[in-house]
Amino acid sequence: MPVSEPMTLATDYALGTFAAVCALLLARQNAHLRQRAVGLWALALAAAAVGSFTGGTYHGFQQAIPVPVAAVLWKITTIAMGVASFFLLSAGLNAAFTGRTLQWLQAAATVKLGIYTLWMMWHDEFRFVIYDYGSTLVILMLLAAGRRTHGIRGHRAYLVSGILVSIAAAGVQQAGVRLHRHFNHNDLMHVIQMGGMWLLYTGGARLRDAGGSDASQP
Repeated sequence: MPVSEPMTLATDYALGTFAAVCALLLARQNAHLRQRAVGLWALALAAAAVGSFTGGTYHGFQQAIPVPVAAVLWKITTIAMGVASFFLLSAGLNAAFTGRTLQWLQAAATVKLGIYTLWMMWHDEFRFVIYDYGSTLVILMLLAAGRRTHGIRGHRAYLVSGILVSIAAAGVQQAGVRLHRHFNHNDLMHVIQMGGMWLLYTGGARLRDAGGSDASQP
């Protein structure tokens, strides 16, 4: 089967594999920690892995598979990234808020996911993925900067660094920066995002639920 974009396929699969490994490690760690924020963070990385694998398959084989199959693969990719964004936001909210405030904000995050999913059912541009994911990263940045965000405060350096690297990766993709005709803006984004993924994984492993007994631990 001919490969349309071999480098994009390879870098997407590499990013997906890395995200899947990070998700598995977080889930195993959380079996002992029992922190809802960490569990949600692991789900976010797992959803990102799904999006990377389907995205890589789409880019690699879109010329060799039936058009309807390619369309479904792309829809799965965009929606999986929305789900990843949702779980990241939910994790941050659980590390920052408790009680009724958390319930209302979680409901708002769910509505955000619903609107995004409905929108992407009728749109295919990757920029909408960036807008949704980027808005979540901005919110997480604000939460990490908050003085009362005890579940995030002790390890905000990892999280902020991971967010900034992820934003940089999105910027590279949207700007169309390429290093070579066989290494385009998507490929470069995937490589940069792997660095961001490691930082997000490292920071996510140290999240603690707001109000929990471990929340104030550094």
